[in-house]
Amino acid sequence: MTMKKWIYLILIIILVVPILFFYNAFNGNPTWKYFSNKAVKHYLEVKYPGDEFVIRDAIYNFKVSGYSYTVRKVGDEHQKDYEFTVTGFWKPTVTYDGIYYDNLDLPLMEKLEKEAAAEITELLKDKVDRIVEMGVQVEVLQGTYSPDTKWSKDLKLEKPMYLYLIADATNMNKEDVLKTVRSIQQTLNSEHYSYLGFSFNGNLFDNEMIQKDDRGYVKYSVLFEKDSNIELNDVEEYNQ
Repeated sequence: MTMKKWIYLILIIILVVPILFFYNAFNGNPTWKYFSNKAVKHYLEVKYPGDEFVIRDAIYNFKVSGYSYTVRKVGDEHQKDYEFTVTGFWKPTVTYDGIYYDNLDLPLMEKLEKEAAAEITELLKDKVDRIVEMGVQVEVLQGTYSPDTKWSKDLKLEKPMYLYLIADATNMNKEDVLKTVRSIQQTLNSEHYSYLGFSFNGNLFDNEMIQKDDRGYVKYSVLFEKDSNIELNDVEEYNQ
């Protein structure tokens, strides 16, 4: 192949590849659609054995870079539709299960989250200068526990809980934040709490513009997992 033909070939690749990438990002492609359909079928077979489902044709959702499916259980007298989402190009995976979320026990979850937040706030009050807000997210399916069940870290949840904490960091620097989050992690682990992740926001309350905002504004943030090794570069600092 002559140099001129090589140049033409390279120019074509330079022009075509971005166009294909852009089209794929907003419209998907037949291959991706085929394997995402297989992924949702396999997921339903494993997650809900013994049940049969009608899966409607996929709709590409560019907002999540994946395919959305409408699924209906065969024999369901209510004929209810559930949304499923499959994302991932190389390994399509179900990332949203409408049946699962429809069967969560929301009233009990809200009750347990409040009780867990109160318990963990008490546990961490000596580790954090001032806790502005403590939040806990848990997931419990309907029928798993009675409505009057009280929070316990030994409850079997569908997934490990997720926690977030807003603290007053007006008088803290990055090193102080690092020391604080390490202490939080050590305390939770030593008390044998199971959690998927912990989001720490260190907020400032030294600006006249936010006097009416009891949450202040974010100065530091750290996201860590139960067994992660938290370092100083994990502390994100924001300039206002």
